[in-house]
Amino acid sequence: MHHYFLDYSTLKMTVMVQNKLAELEQGLENFDVEYRDSEVWLKKNDMVVAVLVCDRENPKVLSVVHFFQNGKLVRTENYTDHMAYVDYFMIAESERGLYAKKTRRVFCHGNGSVAYEQIFEGEYSWYLFPDGRVLTKSEFIVEFVKRLRLSSKDIVLIDRFAQLDYIQPLFQEKGQAQMIAVMHAGHFFEKGESSYTVNFNQDYNYLFKNSGMLDTIVVSTSQQKAELEDKLREHGCPIPHVKAIPAAGVEKLRYPDKGRMWGSMLSVSRIQIQKRIDWIIKSVIKAHQMNKDVSLDIYGDGSQEYRNALQRLVEEHQAQSYIRFMGHQDVRELYQNYEVLLTASTFETLGLSILEAISSGTAVIGLDAKYGSRLLVHSGENGYLVKFAPSSVNEDTEKLVDSLAEKIIEIFRNPECLERFHTNSYIIAEEYSMQAISDKWMELL
Repeated sequence: MHHYFLDYSTLKMTVMVQNKLAELEQGLENFDVEYRDSEVWLKKNDMVVAVLVCDRENPKVLSVVHFFQNGKLVRTENYTDHMAYVDYFMIAESERGLYAKKTRRVFCHGNGSVAYEQIFEGEYSWYLFPDGRVLTKSEFIVEFVKRLRLSSKDIVLIDRFAQLDYIQPLFQEKGQAQMIAVMHAGHFFEKGESSYTVNFNQDYNYLFKNSGMLDTIVVSTSQQKAELEDKLREHGCPIPHVKAIPAAGVEKLRYPDKGRMWGSMLSVSRIQIQKRIDWIIKSVIKAHQMNKDVSLDIYGDGSQEYRNALQRLVEEHQAQSYIRFMGHQDVRELYQNYEVLLTASTFETLGLSILEAISSGTAVIGLDAKYGSRLLVHSGENGYLVKFAPSSVNEDTEKLVDSLAEKIIEIFRNPECLERFHTNSYIIAEEYSMQAISDKWMELL
């Protein structure tokens, strides 16, 4: 958006590091040059006066130049195919000590002339144009949307409805453009389904109030489509076209290089209370009493307080030998090494970890939660779903843990049945290939 106001708004970086270095040699006298990885340091009397930062993908191309005075950052030049904008700093003080406070940003046209300036003060900023106009951030966005000159040939995809600074101008200036809103999360929560809210998801509050301004809403599953239409109807909101297109797809099916380790299970999620990893741990501890082969690897990062509580739970039951915390990792190439994915999330709009798991042929044990779990896990075919009532989930914790433990014991009782679950996971995952998702989008567009 900011570059759109420049006379040539390419974002491609083409300025060469050596050319900028030669330019600086003419303005700075008697300085030493040090090459450090992806940076070039210019020093004078053992003090850094400038640092040229190279592009990561092409080290010969310039990205940024930082300028220092008496060891303090005073100016930063940012490059595309020219010096696109310059940041200016002043020395300020905070509780942590002195720091470089950004006060002003100057955007430049291709010939070096000033396009406009941005002034920063705390959380706010103002835009100053050469013709004397001073715009707030909201007014600046309105100006940007007007310049798009939206028409019937245009399609606007709205990704996040909480960003009202963008949504309101889009509605005001949409003209005949097609407006498509993408809903990534659940729109309505019953008691127990979300730890954050009951009833409407506040992120989509503005969407429901202005559903008549939309042509299409995209959700991830057919069940959510039906429930969304019912809720809009119930509250007297206009109902646009609602299309079910999963928010993620399968890049490829992944197969194990070796056999899966017998009894192996994994959990993949943020380490947050709403993911109920404590239920998973308790169920594995119970199942281990009946089957010493079962083990669990917990992947993910998040709340340190919750992680500490989970680790204490494992230690109290002396389960460290078969329950391990693996931290945050790229697990896409790891699912195929495990027999079963365990999940105890009470709500998943789609469930990326489940989708990744079944694309690796991994069976799944989880709660019968809307929407994604029901879509991706066919109980008795590629895993098991434990029935539960969201409204009484906290009162029935022990019952849920027992049910999960029973399914863990059952799934490892019959190796041939588990192998069939693996095969069925692959079959279900094929329906969610990236090509299939792409085709659904092309059909809509």
